[in-house]
Amino acid sequence: MEKASVLVVEDDHAMLVALKDILETAGFQVRTATHGEAALELFRKERPELILSDIAMPGMDGIMLYEAVRDLPGGKETPFVFLTARGAREDVFAGRSLGVDDYITKPISSHELLTTVRARLRRSNELMVEQLKTAYKLSLLMLAGGIEARDQYTHKHVMRLNAYSNAMAKELGWPEPRLEALEFGAILHDIGKLDIRTSILTKREPLSADEWKEMRRHTEYGAFMIKRIEYLAPALPIVLYHHEAWDGSGYPEGLKGDEIPEEARLLSVVDSFDAMTSDRPYRLALGPSRAYEEIKSRAGTQFDPKMVEVFIRCWEQGRIRKIMDELRDDVEEKVALVGARELH
Repeated sequence: MEKASVLVVEDDHAMLVALKDILETAGFQVRTATHGEAALELFRKERPELILSDIAMPGMDGIMLYEAVRDLPGGKETPFVFLTARGAREDVFAGRSLGVDDYITKPISSHELLTTVRARLRRSNELMVEQLKTAYKLSLLMLAGGIEARDQYTHKHVMRLNAYSNAMAKELGWPEPRLEALEFGAILHDIGKLDIRTSILTKREPLSADEWKEMRRHTEYGAFMIKRIEYLAPALPIVLYHHEAWDGSGYPEGLKGDEIPEEARLLSVVDSFDAMTSDRPYRLALGPSRAYEEIKSRAGTQFDPKMVEVFIRCWEQGRIRKIMDELRDDVEEKVALVGARELH
């Protein structure tokens, strides 16, 4: 942050020099302009990370500069702070009503200046990270759509899986970073199917031993695909181990009990529930209550008993039913691809 670029716009030369010295001493890269037109030209060329501008300037004043910057590419995302001798309430209101990020009045101490600049840059960075996360998630959802296009048994499987798993994780009190890793795991759990032959994914007859062996490798393929992406690293155990079973009968490694990562144990429950309550070309979906009883009956064999208990609580609270109602597949939306394979 200390090497961030700041554009200071001030028509008072002595004040401009003082502001520049304070910011540069603190490690910021500073460009200066004495009027709005020059500042606007600098912004077009260099895109500073923050603008600190006086309001009362000849020609294009600070408010006009603010409005012009907001109309330029990247202008809406750049923090803009008014620095002015005006302290009247109407001036403060005018600046803030435009949406300016902050408003500080001269005289100002170096401590106040640096605190304000750092706070606005920090907030800007936080917003940028959130925007990147949102864009990343949308990209991953598009990728998940590509997976479903090859092995589609329900239009909204990933959306429901994410909602079910989120409900259970919140019931467990998991913190936000863990919820985020679980979300990525839910979106990407079957990404490895992109590397499975279409003839296997669409085969209507029972798979041969060799074909079933290849199908089971989708968890390993998926883990390999994301292992070099640092941001997705927390989701890797979910992708790799969501088909492991509590009694050791699952795959790919036959892990047993607490050897299986907790997130994968959670996803296994809701993935199975959604599979059971979704229509397939070769069988109709189980009713929700029947699928619920199936989940309960497999506690201690296929599923972690603790995770089944959490699922039961979510069921009894009505959260599972609510998700099913909100994200159900309408009849006209269902795609009955001949030979779509069941996930389990």
